[in-house]
Amino acid sequence: MNPLWLATRATGEVSLVLLTAVMILGIATTKGWANSRWPESVVTLLHRNVSLLSVVFLVLHIGTTVVDGYVPISWVDVLIPWQTSYKTTWVGLGTIALDLILAIIITSLLRRRIAPRWWRAVHWSAYVCWAVAIVHSLGTGTDQLLTRLVAGAMAACVVAAVAARILTPHRQDDPVVSVNTRKEMRR
Repeated sequence: MNPLWLATRATGEVSLVLLTAVMILGIATTKGWANSRWPESVVTLLHRNVSLLSVVFLVLHIGTTVVDGYVPISWVDVLIPWQTSYKTTWVGLGTIALDLILAIIITSLLRRRIAPRWWRAVHWSAYVCWAVAIVHSLGTGTDQLLTRLVAGAMAACVVAAVAARILTPHRQDDPVVSVNTRKEMRR
C-alpha cells in the first residue's frame, strides 16, 4: 500500500481526534469549568495549542491527499466544494469543513479588531464544522471499522461535553472564573 495514502488516512483520523479535543476544550473555556488544578488560563492556552496542532495535522491530511495522486483531488478541490469526481459529496463536505475552519482561524486572528458578536457567531460554526468533519470521515474513510469507531467515540465525547455544558449551571460567584470571563458572559 502507498505510504502517502496511509499518511492521508492516519492524519485524517488524528485530525478528527484533535478537532474533537479542540471542541471539548472550547466548551470547557466557555462554561468556566476551570478550577485550582486547571485554571482558566491553562484551559484557554491548551485550547489554542491543540487548535494549532489540529491545523498542522489537517494540512498534512490535505497535502498528502493532493500529492499522493491516488485519487483525483486537486488544490482547487480542497477549497471549492464538489469539484472532484472522487466521492464528490463526501470530499465536498470535507471542503466545507475546511472552509469553516479557515473562517474560524481568520476571525480568531482578527478577534481584537472585530465586534465580539461577529467573532462569536463565526466561532459557533465550529459545531457545524465538527459535525461535517465527522460525516466527511464516515463517507471517505477507507477503513470503515476504524473510521466508525473513531467517529463514534468522538461523537460521544462531544455530546457528553455539550450535555455537561447545558446541564451544569454556571456559578457567577466562582472565584476561579476570571474578570474577563465575567465581562464576556455579560455581552
